Amino acid sequence: MAGAASAAHDENPSPKVASYSYGLSPVQAESVPNSQASGTTRVKALPNGKVQVKVRASGLAPNLPHAMHLHGVPGEATDLGCPGPAADTDGNGFVTTLEGVPFYGGIVASLTTTGDTTPTSALALDRFPVADAAGNLSYSRTFRSEPASADAGTVQVVVHGIDINGNGSYDFEAGPSSLTDEFPLEGTIPVLCGGIPN
Repeated sequence: MAGAASAAHDENPSPKVASYSYGLSPVQAESVPNSQASGTTRVKALPNGKVQVKVRASGLAPNLPHAMHLHGVPGEATDLGCPGPAADTDGNGFVTTLEGVPFYGGIVASLTTTGDTTPTSALALDRFPVADAAGNLSYSRTFRSEPASADAGTVQVVVHGIDINGNGSYDFEAGPSSLTDEFPLEGTIPVLCGGIPN
């Protein structure tokens, strides 16, 4: 499946710390303009319910915020892979956030730069990292999240946001988000995904 995740498990530095590194692959078909980004991530479970997440990505929409989340599927830890173009069940040419949910699950944590990191901040675009003028993004944050720390070895990392029409902003030309009519599709559409096979 296009966009399927690959993983490399690091040796645990100590019994209380587990570190996982893997690649981030494009979710959308190559026919979707400005969608073919790439990246890597590291998710580290720390003592006391903390988790450290690092994301490096390139090819993203320049000078725009990119919502990023740790996603997970409840129940037995099973890697369902990342959604690829075949996940476009309504045939509109885009894999929307909701079309990706059966693969990567609901939000476990929001990878904001400041403040709250719970699912409540899922659409807090003013607190997500912004790609630079070349479309590169570098993110690192350590925060307390018992669910994310407990499931660090099974979460999927999803990066959102594609400037489909290339006009330098997220607008409604491609329609509204699958999550809410208040946000444009461009601002919430998944661009990168990666997860750890079990």
